[in-house]
Amino acid sequence: MRKIARYIIGALALVAMGCASGSKVSATPAEIEALDNLVANQSFEINARWALPMPSQALNSISNANLLPIGSNASRIDLTGNASYLRMVGDHVEADLPYFGERQLSGGYNPQRTGIQFEGMAENLKIEPNTKTKGYTMRFDINNGLESYQVIAQLMPSRSSTFSVVSSHRTQIRYEGILSEYSEDED
Repeated sequence: MRKIARYIIGALALVAMGCASGSKVSATPAEIEALDNLVANQSFEINARWALPMPSQALNSISNANLLPIGSNASRIDLTGNASYLRMVGDHVEADLPYFGERQLSGGYNPQRTGIQFEGMAENLKIEPNTKTKGYTMRFDINNGLESYQVIAQLMPSRSSTFSVVSSHRTQIRYEGILSEYSEDED
């Protein structure tokens, strides 16, 4: 009987700890206001710091051969030193992101353009508040002439961001990065 009581008390303790860790994200009013202004102005950039490709046997082989940057593995690749961004100015979006994954359909061969690159007007653009994170969820579609992309980004008050890119020709990939204001003078 004591053994059963210990199991019940242990289970209740685990449930209580689980509920406590699921609390909402806390953000200061200043962080929320700054993010609101950034989104309202629609002039921002996400500098990708990490690529999170879908794991595959090919990526595992590359990782096992130590061909990835130091500190990286097949499912999390450090992008330090790469030009890796997703930029928005009004309805105009632009991206230059390295790609790690597998092509599903062949495309034109150009060894200078192996990453995800697009520039143009965002189609079906939606930027909606996310009450869970106190940030925003941004969605849009774009076509670069060879591939179609669907992009979904989470913009957080902490200025961190995650976004995924679904391509018509490649496996899906996610990125993690830092959100900042963009000024065209920076180029």
